[in-house]
Amino acid sequence: MRRLPIFFLLDVSESMVGEKLAKLEEGLSLVVRELRSDPHALETVYLSVVAFAGAARTVTQLTELGEFNAPELPLGGGTALGRALDHLMREMDRTVARSTPDRKGDWQPLVFLMTDGKPTDDPGQAILRWNAGWGRKASMVAISIGADADLAALVRLTGNVLAFESAQAADITKVVKWISQSIQSRSRSVGTEGPPPMEGITDAGMRRVSLAKDGEVPAPKVDDRHAVIIGQCATRKLPYLMKFDRGAHDIGIRDHELGQLFHADRYMLADVYPLRKSFFEMSGPDGGTPTIDANLLVGSPPCPHCVAKIGFAICSCGGAHCIEGPGERTCPWCGKLGSYAIAQADDEITVNRGKG
Repeated sequence: MRRLPIFFLLDVSESMVGEKLAKLEEGLSLVVRELRSDPHALETVYLSVVAFAGAARTVTQLTELGEFNAPELPLGGGTALGRALDHLMREMDRTVARSTPDRKGDWQPLVFLMTDGKPTDDPGQAILRWNAGWGRKASMVAISIGADADLAALVRLTGNVLAFESAQAADITKVVKWISQSIQSRSRSVGTEGPPPMEGITDAGMRRVSLAKDGEVPAPKVDDRHAVIIGQCATRKLPYLMKFDRGAHDIGIRDHELGQLFHADRYMLADVYPLRKSFFEMSGPDGGTPTIDANLLVGSPPCPHCVAKIGFAICSCGGAHCIEGPGERTCPWCGKLGSYAIAQADDEITVNRGKG
């Protein structure tokens, strides 16, 4: 029987940490449940999940709907869209059956790309390869999540770009339901080519993005509302993510010196998340690490892995890690022994920042 291949190409970069990633995982489970109630989908639909951050990985091979289990998604640093597209094309070359003189191949594949950030690599050549190859044989819908995705890059990739700008992670469920309905619609008309029907995108909280008159879409804004720092547990060698929010300090402090600590340029610690070791694998090769002035970051959590008291110690290499207190400690990033002390207000210290 001819298959209807569905590929999910999902951004699992640092900015997806927490509730957004959890809702995406729940959403995949919801898609599977809804599709299994449709006999047309059960007959034809095969699903695959490709996750990407700084690196790309096939999380679930192309699998029959009845046998598909929604996976636990990894997390990584960076948003390497070009690397993700190259990986997707190799995966499609390997798994999608093409028509031959002897037999018919799979139905036209459908790809759902979901991303919430700007590419941290140059996706230009990969976009050209996609458009010259699978872009002519598959249908892709690109969904930007939030206000910071690079719409210009997505429009170069596909004419089917949808913007979902809600700041509420729970609203991702609406998008997932629309995707489920789109797959069901395609499974009932498998001979139809092109994108799925766009009815219902407004109800799902999305709008269609089209080229402006000058052939461009607005460039993404730099998201300076948050700062993400990746720490490493010195004991267990596991990563964790510290999220700092800008503007969370506006609490009407009258004391001048204390008020300076909460100046508008500073970021307050909002949360800390333990990460799995796969974070390093998903972060890909280092293409240069951005830094930030550590004096702009206020707050230090305990380590979420070993519960060391100080989760935000900074080595001279720029890496953040945990320590129990001042003294000689070994940095888990560079392996060097250093002497740690409480930083002073006029110390110039930079720390490696997450790539987003």
